[in-house]
Amino acid sequence: MIQVKLYRRPDPPVVEEVIGVIHSLQPEWFTEDVPEDTRRDLLFQDVICAEVDGRLRSFLVFTSWEGSISITLMGTHPDYRGIGLGTQLIHALFVHASELGFERVTLLTVPPDVKPQYEHTIKFYKQHGFSVVKRYSEIWGSGAIEMCKNL
Repeated sequence: MIQVKLYRRPDPPVVEEVIGVIHSLQPEWFTEDVPEDTRRDLLFQDVICAEVDGRLRSFLVFTSWEGSISITLMGTHPDYRGIGLGTQLIHALFVHASELGFERVTLLTVPPDVKPQYEHTIKFYKQHGFSVVKRYSEIWGSGAIEMCKNL
């Protein structure tokens, strides 16, 4: 059974489950600093989680920035990819953001020429209505791609 839950400033057990999913995605998707950075980020950011049979298996961390909702991190445990957890999370975020009166959702992601697996990330976001807005060369050392979706 899949449940999607919103956690505002999640408590430590939820944070540790998110960190567990992050560890399952290292080093393919996330660098070594991501777990501790996320632990600090979740002191001030919210997260929507997909739980399968009571265990957190996918997450989407978000905050508000310059009048938009910004996705700061998203991940799904490798054993649970391809069953629609990410799609459920992104749709839950769209509903939540709209209810709060936001009109845009933005994000930064790694360019595929830096890490080829991020081509899948960009494809996922495009399938959900995002478009590439800009490429930054100065962010994250190797650059970033900004994407946006109007709600």
